[in-house]
Amino acid sequence: MSFYEIIILISKTIFSYIFLLIILKIMGKREMSQVSIFDLVIFLIMSELFSLALNDIDSSILHFVIPVIIIVILELVSAFISMKSIKVRNFLEGKVSFIIYKGEIDYLEMKKNRFNISDLMLQLRNKDIQSPIEVEFAILEGNGILNVIKKKDLLVEYPDPLIIDGKVNDEALKKLSLNENFLYSELSKLNYTSPSQIFFAQYLKDGLFIVPFK
Repeated sequence: MSFYEIIILISKTIFSYIFLLIILKIMGKREMSQVSIFDLVIFLIMSELFSLALNDIDSSILHFVIPVIIIVILELVSAFISMKSIKVRNFLEGKVSFIIYKGEIDYLEMKKNRFNISDLMLQLRNKDIQSPIEVEFAILEGNGILNVIKKKDLLVEYPDPLIIDGKVNDEALKKLSLNENFLYSELSKLNYTSPSQIFFAQYLKDGLFIVPFK
């Protein structure tokens, strides 16, 4: 490798590193445990583009920059759409599954998610829980993390929100055997007329907990 090629490689590496830092900043902060399959695909594509840019000394850095910019635009558009649609969000980030619901193991949900009893027991032991009998809800998140609500800690009737970003979560209402008329009635008691005014709402044992849009 000539001195010129070494300089080009170093320059490309420094530029690509700074460029990727800026791109990741634009895409937003997220812990690795919160990374969805969609995010993982994006990171893998960007990694491959980065590798190709460094391996081919003669190629223009634009061969790396332009595809990454397109990917980021797609990511930002997808993030915007997912904020407006629960169905799109579930598709992109994964839908939560209740492995244990109201103290009972849901074998069908386990089978659907390829989650066996050994997986469940391992995850529970990692949370210092010795038996499923201690658990009211075990929720398999879209990123594969199992979150647990123990019976003694239970403050909610159902852990999934009733309203997310101003949109009604119909599945949560169904699980609670409630309807939109009930929800509107509860909102009215709190001086709100529409779910579109509410950023987050959850049904607790003592009533509706809400966080309105500012």
